[in-house]
Amino acid sequence: MNKWFEKISVCTKKLRTQLFGAYCFVFTLFFIAVSLLVSGSIRDLLIKQIGSNRIAVLRQIGERANLIKTSSTTLSNLYTHEIISHDFLNKPLSEREHKKAWEYLDSQKKIYDEIIGPIGHEVVIWGENGFFYNSGEIDTDTWVYQPWYKNLLTAMSEGSEGEVHFSRTFSAYKKGERTYQFAAGRLLGSGDEKHVLLILIDEKQLEDLYGSVQEQGGQVYLYDQNGFIVSHSNKKMLGKQFIDVNYMQKTYGTENSNIIQKLGKSYVLSTHLDQKTGWTIVEESPTKIILGALNDTYWIIGSILITGLILAVAVSVYISRRISTPLTALSDAMDKFGSPDFTPPCVARGTQEIDHLQESFKHMADEITSLMERIQEREKQKRALEVNFLRAQINPHFLYNTLFSIRCAVEVGKNEQAAKMLSAFIDLLRSTLAVKNTTIPLSDELETTRKYLVVQKLRYGEKINYEIEMPKDTEDCMVPPLILQPLVENAIFHGLEAKSEAGTVIIESAFQGNNLLLTITDDGVGMDSETLEKVRASLHQTVIKDAHSIGMSNVHNRIRLNYGEDYGMSIDSFQGMGTTITLLMPAIKQKEEIQ
Repeated sequence: MNKWFEKISVCTKKLRTQLFGAYCFVFTLFFIAVSLLVSGSIRDLLIKQIGSNRIAVLRQIGERANLIKTSSTTLSNLYTHEIISHDFLNKPLSEREHKKAWEYLDSQKKIYDEIIGPIGHEVVIWGENGFFYNSGEIDTDTWVYQPWYKNLLTAMSEGSEGEVHFSRTFSAYKKGERTYQFAAGRLLGSGDEKHVLLILIDEKQLEDLYGSVQEQGGQVYLYDQNGFIVSHSNKKMLGKQFIDVNYMQKTYGTENSNIIQKLGKSYVLSTHLDQKTGWTIVEESPTKIILGALNDTYWIIGSILITGLILAVAVSVYISRRISTPLTALSDAMDKFGSPDFTPPCVARGTQEIDHLQESFKHMADEITSLMERIQEREKQKRALEVNFLRAQINPHFLYNTLFSIRCAVEVGKNEQAAKMLSAFIDLLRSTLAVKNTTIPLSDELETTRKYLVVQKLRYGEKINYEIEMPKDTEDCMVPPLILQPLVENAIFHGLEAKSEAGTVIIESAFQGNNLLLTITDDGVGMDSETLEKVRASLHQTVIKDAHSIGMSNVHNRIRLNYGEDYGMSIDSFQGMGTTITLLMPAIKQKEEIQ
């Protein structure tokens, strides 16, 4: 499996593959964008056209609904005239007069049904004089308790005299059967005598207006200015205030079509506000039915897209090969450029641009070869000068501190001790100055450090103790000279000398993977956190301002110059407990070469 992944990874990095992929991507993106743009434009155009058509249909429904509403007002005016002209409400009527009035109104209703046309209606009249008329034998016993009737009475009472008001749709029982009506109401009379005239229109007449144009799976409904459903194919919705009028008008407009999502399905929502009736007609039609004609168009666009993609792949293969073949040949030649003689092999002639690249490549190879040789020589000289400078810097520092120790012994009258110190110092100096190489075995460096400790032991006596723990397998590791002595010197002068009681310096070595760790630990006075941070910061400074930091910074920089930025020195210290210095460098055995 890994081999397959490696092959795929290598293949995807080839110029031919990348060119092929780029051209395929561009062509594919182009065809898809064009297809989406065309299909989207056709879809938007179709939706816009269908929306205009549906709004035109809703407008016709609104005009017919207005005819019904206007007819209701006309009927109310006619009945008002009949009631007033025959004085049915201004005086109490006998049973005979009441029956005669009922018969007269029944005959007039038949006449009005013929005059008005197919708009069927019923009439209900309540008079303060006890007169009551109900043309359709509708159950009116509970109306006075129903919200629609109370709201209608309130509207009629607050309105102008003789003004017609319309109720919301309500359910009523006619001859035992449930029907849905809406009423055109008017108050007759003046003063305290308020007679009620209701013209009842069956909601079925509104439903008949849109039943024939309602799409399968869709629905049409009407609602008034207050959001009450006036007409709906679902009778459970009638008379309910389910519509937020302001939200509907703000979101979907009053003369517009929109695509909406409802219960996980897409619908075309068309709205029309009829200014005459105040009713809003809404149609929700499934897009899958309305946009069904787009399916054939999508099939055609899909076929064109697939054909275009096949052509795009063929063109991409041809163009990518035409460009990549000569460049691949030149790339193969450049891969052979790494031979020791740095002479690029010949490349078969190609286009003018490829020939120019080959000549430029050959000239560049010659220049790089010459430049690399000069840079390597300069870097070698620079590195040697830096190391020698650092070694030269450590020598006077070391000489000064050692001679100062001998001088102190002479001044206090310890001449015999001073003589021994001077003899040990001469032996130490002889072994130190004899070092000419950039690296020496750890055993030699340890011997030099041991001689230095002998000198300091003669000076301080029992105040200074030391321990050396060096495993045999680390002693033949190659290290820069004078990397332990300066650190031991720092441990004595800045750690143990300031301590009132005796102290110990411990020198250890160990392997850490392929690296060598050298540790110098003292139990001296240590450093506080602020001083420790300053000492750590001084390790990375090229100019040493503090003479006490010369030894550590010198050792740290020489290790980094010899082995790289990943190696060097780390310091840990706690005040009153002591200091530990750790040197990290590659574990290079004697006679091994530094890569």
